[in-house]
Amino acid sequence: MDILRIVRSRQVVHVLKCLSRNYIGFGMNDYLPENPFAGHPDIEAELYAEMCDSSASSSIAKEDFRKLKKWLSTPPQYTTVRVNTLKTTVEEARAMLQQKLIELYLQTNLDGQQVPEVITHPLIPDLLVVMSTKSPVAVLPAAKEVVVGPQCGEAVLRGSHVFVPGVLGAPKSMKAGDMVAIYADLEESCLMGYTRSYTGRKAFIGNGEALLSRNDLFVTKISRGIAVRMTQRLFNCPPLHGLSTDVLFLQNLPSVLCGHILNPQPGESVLDMCAAPGGKTTHLATLMRNEGLVVALDRAHNRIGRISTNCKNWCLSCVQVHVHDAANLKSLQGSDENIPKQFDKILLDAPCTALGQRPRLFYRISLRECRSYPPQQKRLLESAVNLLKPGGTLVYSTCTISTAENEAIVAWALQMFPNIHLVKQRFHFGGFGRKGAGLTEEQRQLVQRFEAYDMPDVEEKQC
Repeated sequence: MDILRIVRSRQVVHVLKCLSRNYIGFGMNDYLPENPFAGHPDIEAELYAEMCDSSASSSIAKEDFRKLKKWLSTPPQYTTVRVNTLKTTVEEARAMLQQKLIELYLQTNLDGQQVPEVITHPLIPDLLVVMSTKSPVAVLPAAKEVVVGPQCGEAVLRGSHVFVPGVLGAPKSMKAGDMVAIYADLEESCLMGYTRSYTGRKAFIGNGEALLSRNDLFVTKISRGIAVRMTQRLFNCPPLHGLSTDVLFLQNLPSVLCGHILNPQPGESVLDMCAAPGGKTTHLATLMRNEGLVVALDRAHNRIGRISTNCKNWCLSCVQVHVHDAANLKSLQGSDENIPKQFDKILLDAPCTALGQRPRLFYRISLRECRSYPPQQKRLLESAVNLLKPGGTLVYSTCTISTAENEAIVAWALQMFPNIHLVKQRFHFGGFGRKGAGLTEEQRQLVQRFEAYDMPDVEEKQC
């Protein structure tokens, strides 16, 4: 993911962040695809060219790119949960979450897997870290095969059970109570209701207990609930569904860093330009102690409700939510006198290709779509600079690994707007920005890129 923090006339901070930065292998990742870009060789070629531009040699670039692709298909080693410090203390929240996990692992048959430990982050004051544990034994596929969609498969790798809408195929003989192997369809060609062993590209992602029969799924057509409760996982990411949403919020570490690097203060005016689903919005308002003004925008009508819901759950009254294109805020300002002409702090978590989100079994995006994002990001960034008060701070972020959407955007902004510049960040846990995109060596060290495939010790040192 990418974060850019700008202070007009004084400061700009840019953090490149690729979500979920931790690469781990438990001996199980051999089941997963080596290349999530297998269906898009054109995108793969473009990303590899970016890697070559930033590497000292072609051999280094080739090895780094191989590691990157495998890293993208694996889940992170830990899960981070942000605490609503307006309602509880971090220690109380830690104890509550730890107890919930203990009860969950006792209630569900997880084959003796160790309960993950919940710790407080040593540096980030409102963050809990749930450490994943290694699977105790090698997981071998069960005899009966259930095929799920790729997005369902990715969710399972992150700790979810298999919910009914994700199931595509199951054998005729499957009954409730059966042990089944879960396979993710990597071609999106498995037909709903498939009964045989799927012969297309697929990835084994673990075993579980069927809670519903095939008849329940495809004849009675039960439409909700858990279809398969996972009992043997390739990666022991904890199932964290059903969290107390008024106290805890699942959020990736780099996303949490966005709020802390922006560092909004009580009484300030803050703009969250592309706010849905509202995780960062609630964080900004919480850091401000619910004092001041947070204007949260998103142009998608179907996404704006989630911002309001999250703010309501966290009892935040300082947030104004609007359906609007952040690249054209003047029209909204003209119709609502309560919206400031300029802001003290701005967060631009820009629309992007999302090529840094993990785990990904394969990507569902075209090269044409990929190339459509940098122009959007530039328009939004130009709007953000114009909306920023002199001396204000702007954080720019994405969840992609693409140089074109990260370092290249930063270099463009620095050249286009001489009244902004990069500054040292409050927290710098990631690596430096890539070479070859127009940033100087000093500027590269002021941005953050989270790609832990080349930082094997970063979890132990930072978390």
